[in-house]
Amino acid sequence: MRQKPPIDSCGGEPVDTLSRRALLRAGVLGAGAMSVGGVLALPGTAHAAPAIYHPFSGYSITCSWECHLARGSAGGVDFGMGVGTPLPACGAGTVQNIAYNGNAGHTVTIHHGEGWRSQYLHLSQFSLANNTYVGAGTIVGRSGGAAGAPGSGSSTGPHLHWHMLDPNNNYVNPLVYIGANPGGRQVYEAASNTGWQALPVSGSGGAVMASGLAVINVSGTKIIYSSNGGQIFEAASSTGWRNMSTGIQGAQGTALAALNLNGEKLIYSVVGGYVHEASSNNGWRNLNSGIGGVGSSSIAAIALGGVKYVYSIVGGYVHEAHSANGWRNLNTGVPGQAVAAITLGTTKILYVLNGGSVYEAASNAGWANVWTGISGVGGGSIAALNLAGEKLIYTTSGNYVFEASSYNGWRNLNSGVRGSTAAVLSNGGVKLIYAA
Repeated sequence: MRQKPPIDSCGGEPVDTLSRRALLRAGVLGAGAMSVGGVLALPGTAHAAPAIYHPFSGYSITCSWECHLARGSAGGVDFGMGVGTPLPACGAGTVQNIAYNGNAGHTVTIHHGEGWRSQYLHLSQFSLANNTYVGAGTIVGRSGGAAGAPGSGSSTGPHLHWHMLDPNNNYVNPLVYIGANPGGRQVYEAASNTGWQALPVSGSGGAVMASGLAVINVSGTKIIYSSNGGQIFEAASSTGWRNMSTGIQGAQGTALAALNLNGEKLIYSVVGGYVHEASSNNGWRNLNSGIGGVGSSSIAAIALGGVKYVYSIVGGYVHEAHSANGWRNLNTGVPGQAVAAITLGTTKILYVLNGGSVYEAASNAGWANVWTGISGVGGGSIAALNLAGEKLIYTTSGNYVFEASSYNGWRNLNSGVRGSTAAVLSNGGVKLIYAA
């Protein structure tokens, strides 16, 4: 026998499916796909799936998707939380506020693009104006649900109701969706001087989220560049990691690199198979470098003698292009699926991931590719660091970040830091891992 839903779920009585859809009037009209057990079968044209994460994993579920369906609801997941709890956006998009939305009460809709939307119900407060563009993790409102309170709708107890809508206006279980479409994750920082204790990076704008990740150090300020929802965001330690959109759009996948060149902050991303460059000195205006044919989600950037070098993968080989030759792309002859780069004196050094093993190639050796002995690497994430002459490589395997050093014969060690994407920098001699 199925138990009745908890008292803090969306109302004390079953909700009629059709009337519920009518009440959620932020584009929930129509039919098309079928939802069977929370898994969608979509007919017709395919739509790009947005990058979504789970911002409420720390709260208990008080009424599951199945619980809602059993009550006649069109679907949703309820999380028990006190009134006034900040609600981070589960993904990038444009905010629409719907006040007094029938049984749903105050409702925030996040339009992710391509017809995909997320909705939060029973809010006590809106945080942003309509049509505000937000990144994942930005606070869009405050939870509510207290019985009889303004904005609670039919709710009988404090909680948040969350569901998604697909391009055909069908309800989607966000937890099932995330399982099928893993997107951005919250960024964590771990420092070698604390035994790699990983701490979440978050500020007044919510958590810093990333599907692509790059980090630089500018005069002691640690800066993260994250790619999420086709836009690039900047967060700095000197502003409490407040996440701000750079205005750079069209960034695809996880291909992202950053560079500090004499205080000028530079970002490199891939758009339509071409590497683009944007600079803080030009107001982040995104420019096509002309480096084309990039078919990997991995790029790297270094500076040597004032010249900017970009490394990308074209046709399975690492190519080098630099600002002094008009970004003419040259094949180094080094094969790989992912690339990281450092400088050691006047030598440029590449680390590439190929077939689960990491190789090293140096410009002063004619880019001769040498196996480091590091194997078993999963995914496509690789990062490198020169720390006072010590060459360090960071890779991911089994959702953990591993460190290997030239000083220990490249012995690969588990740092204990979780993540499938990693970036590294040094600050005052301390090694810092950023993982998502």
